[in-house]
Amino acid sequence: MTVIRVPRFTSGRHDRLTYTFNNRISGQPQQLSAEDIMVSLPFTRSLRFTTGTELELQLIDRNDTRLVDKADIVLADMAHTQQIKHELTKSMIELNSSVHSSVFKLHEELSLLACNVREVARKHGCDVTGGGRHLDGDWREQVISDLQRHQNLAVRYGYITKMACVFGQHIHIGVQDGDDAIYLCHALIPYLPHLVALSASSPWLDGVDTSFSSSRFTGQNAFLNSELIENIYNWDEFVVFYNEMVDVGIIKSIKDIYWYVRPQPALGTIEIRICDMPLTIFHAAMLTGYSKILAQYLLANRTNIVKKHHAIEKYNIFNARRDGLQASYVNTLTRQRQSLASQILQTVENLSLRTHSDEDKYVLQYIARYVKKGINDSDRIRSMIKRAVDLNTVMERMRKMLLSAPKNYKK
Repeated sequence: MTVIRVPRFTSGRHDRLTYTFNNRISGQPQQLSAEDIMVSLPFTRSLRFTTGTELELQLIDRNDTRLVDKADIVLADMAHTQQIKHELTKSMIELNSSVHSSVFKLHEELSLLACNVREVARKHGCDVTGGGRHLDGDWREQVISDLQRHQNLAVRYGYITKMACVFGQHIHIGVQDGDDAIYLCHALIPYLPHLVALSASSPWLDGVDTSFSSSRFTGQNAFLNSELIENIYNWDEFVVFYNEMVDVGIIKSIKDIYWYVRPQPALGTIEIRICDMPLTIFHAAMLTGYSKILAQYLLANRTNIVKKHHAIEKYNIFNARRDGLQASYVNTLTRQRQSLASQILQTVENLSLRTHSDEDKYVLQYIARYVKKGINDSDRIRSMIKRAVDLNTVMERMRKMLLSAPKNYKK
């Protein structure tokens, strides 16, 4: 089978198109099927609904709690560098879980990784904490990591790269093929406001209250190819899109596609990228579990994805960023307005009727309790700021929360 780079096209479905190229042996044109072209971007088959998570942690000074550029020093002293990595700036450290079928086991592993980082970081006068933004970190002081990809981003995006020193959670869910991945990139869109409000932990920027529950998006959406998936509805169409973007020099790899939900063909997953880094690793694990249950439901109850505008979905995402669990939400099917909290609770109730495992039931019960309290991490941060003497005190409290879990939590 011949592998070629797909030429650029302006219209038409991939499976309706035929392509030709000159056969170097015979000199005659040959017809290529979609299968031939897909070889250039194979989708790795993985176990359905296995999960993995990436957590971006703040590296802060133990005395004044400001961001510190010590990732190089800490990582050089680490034994688990395959799962503990550099991120965009030297004040960020990323934890990468392995593949899990249980979010409880995922939580255990990520907690152990965080403990390992914390132990080494403390030897160098620093520590790690959650949260989607540092409360008063100055973007101008950030130092880009030495990794070539990050240096290339700095050249291309300039100041935007330093302003992207924000901290998120990326959730991976295993799927069996590219068509399932593309379907979920669309089908999950109405539920993205859930994840925004449930994870929101970036209310302050440069020492000022932003009035947003999640302000992290201002450091992400300035990059090209961000926000929602394009009008692409199966894997063949994605391959055409991907190769066109590579051919014209817009992207170099999948990493240059910053959609809120993007396929990861090498891993056999979809990657949900819209979450702030929660204050606790436990909450991050529960969000992973909730995302997995949503994906299971959506694939089991598959409907046709209709090509349409995304104005309502974008409105809902904005509201979730602005007001967190107190946001309003417009149902894209009924066009009726309701509170986002009630929409999440309705979804949880619907999922609960179809959930059988004890672990999934625990996750859904946890999400329901969290929503009913009406307080997310951004609300907690604001509450701490009101009671604290200064922001350093709040950062210290955030640091102590990272490894905490509910008292009634039983693995």
